[in-house]
Amino acid sequence: MSFQLQLPFQEVIEASIKDMRNSLSQVLFKLDSAIANSNGVDNSMFAEAQYEIVRMQNVISQMYGLYLVNDDKLVVSASETFVLELVEDTLAGLGALLEQKGIEVSVQGEDISWYLDSQLMETVLQIALLNALRYTHDKIDIQFQATSDGLLFSVIDNGKGYPDFILEAYDALVSGSSVDNVTSQNTGWLYCDKVVRLHANQGRFGHTTLKNDETTGGGRIDMLIP
Repeated sequence: MSFQLQLPFQEVIEASIKDMRNSLSQVLFKLDSAIANSNGVDNSMFAEAQYEIVRMQNVISQMYGLYLVNDDKLVVSASETFVLELVEDTLAGLGALLEQKGIEVSVQGEDISWYLDSQLMETVLQIALLNALRYTHDKIDIQFQATSDGLLFSVIDNGKGYPDFILEAYDALVSGSSVDNVTSQNTGWLYCDKVVRLHANQGRFGHTTLKNDETTGGGRIDMLIP
């Protein structure tokens, strides 16, 4: 009997991904507990370890998600979701990390609900926040609002902003052009864009935009869910 028949490869990947994520979650929980009981000791190394663990959790999710996208098997299970709760749940998973790095996070949005896949979008928001955390000086703004085109999420940092070559590479990536230099950053962006585009409503599809914010001068990613 072939391996594929004995153990369906997709199920093998699913089981492995679940196990890796569970293990990383346990490590992160223990690390958070160690920080809470450190009694004022310099926690900068803990913060870096937290960042890497959360980042690896997202890399694993991206890898599996893009594998499903490549096989046309990534499915959006949309349900009515309270947007503020989604944002708060996402931040809760990053709270200790943001606190240790001294990053101020502001949330601006209406008390609204929207039909979307909350599990997929939480991962997308985590990726956007981790990217902002990497580049920000000391502040990240999360904005969401209902527009005539759909629900608009924005994650904005107050860092130095992206150079033109990164913005051009992003535009090429989301337009479907091939990428010569594959990195964890553009892999994450591709995953975010694919997930957002899979959200559709009456023939309209989601999309993402990366640019520099006119007010803060830092990086900004916009994600529109129709």
